[in-house]
Amino acid sequence: FFSFFPPRSSLVVGARGMQDATKACLGLAAAALLGSLYVLVHERRRKLKKEKRKSQSGSGANGGALTKEKLIRILGQSSAAAYQLIEQTRKMVYAKHEQTGIPLDKCVEELQQNFENAMEAVVLQVRKNHGVTEQQMTAAMVANQRDEEVQAALTTLREAMSGKPPPSPPKAATEEEQTPAARLKARRARARRQGNK
Repeated sequence: FFSFFPPRSSLVVGARGMQDATKACLGLAAAALLGSLYVLVHERRRKLKKEKRKSQSGSGANGGALTKEKLIRILGQSSAAAYQLIEQTRKMVYAKHEQTGIPLDKCVEELQQNFENAMEAVVLQVRKNHGVTEQQMTAAMVANQRDEEVQAALTTLREAMSGKPPPSPPKAATEEEQTPAARLKARRARARRQGNK
């Protein structure tokens, strides 16, 4: 006699298998839920940090005038970044020349467009790090066009973009030489760096 129904013992095993499968699915769902919550919480924290940084960046973020000191600092960082990019590009040109045997001037031509795009990106990133627009930079340069320090910073930037290394920045004062506010700021920065590790 042939039966279409499985024996009773296999139904019990099948029910246990279903229970195990259900438990596994519930476990996976719980893990996915926890993962989603983790992502949402940390995404919210990142947004809050970003908003806080924007609000703390002062005059640069709110469209106000750019101070002379901040302008000089931005120009100095742009000079250093531009010079590093030029050195990196020089190395790439020589490496390509040695690997392919193509004349140096042809290698320079081939890498020129990428270099120009990279230079724009570097300068844009420095401005972005300071929360400053190109219009604010231009306005600050026009407002300080007769200032010797600003002119020196602009000259350093032009020279760095032509391959001359910028002067090294002055060494930071030791903690004893700093004002109380500067010491507090340095301590907070160290704590943030240690907290991010």
